Amino acid sequence: MGRYLSVVVLGLAAALSASFLPQFIAFAVALLSNFTSVLDQSRGQLSLVMLLVICWSMRSSLADGFIWAVVGGIMLDLQSILPIGTSSAALVLIVFVVNSVAQQLLRLRILILLTITALATLFMSAFTLAALILLGNSYDIASLARLMLAPTMIYNLVAVLPLYALARMAQRRLEGGLQIAPHSLTLGTELSANE
Repeated sequence: MGRYLSVVVLGLAAALSASFLPQFIAFAVALLSNFTSVLDQSRGQLSLVMLLVICWSMRSSLADGFIWAVVGGIMLDLQSILPIGTSSAALVLIVFVVNSVAQQLLRLRILILLTITALATLFMSAFTLAALILLGNSYDIASLARLMLAPTMIYNLVAVLPLYALARMAQRRLEGGLQIAPHSLTLGTELSANE
């Protein structure tokens, strides 16, 4: 069921990332600019699709994580100038690392989640930048790091824990729904037979 859910959830996340989230983040940064000037003039983005793929992959099978990575990558590439499959390739590598690390270090899951989020943000940014440079674009790396990478890292680290809680809640619901359904059917037939 989680595989089919990926199309809906990641499609909605990609649409929000392209439309509503940039305006919301700009509004929040404008409100907070009186308290801190770290994010002034930044162009960072919340990597919602990447975060959802990471959060889902922390507690799912490798096959489910790969499906989420491919679907999420295609959704991202459909809204960018990157060739289809570029983001999927990066997300598949991230899911492989997430699944390998999460299976080995079960007790440190939150710390691992924050570490993986930071490393995945760096990796996705570098991977995307390399793809754009190969397409013939040129960028000032220092300005990109200051204006894009640092704010994106902050946004991702703030958002990953609530997203993980939501993903875990959805996974428990899906797991519980599969276990409860047969029991409730037999209970319902017993009740109707007793009446």
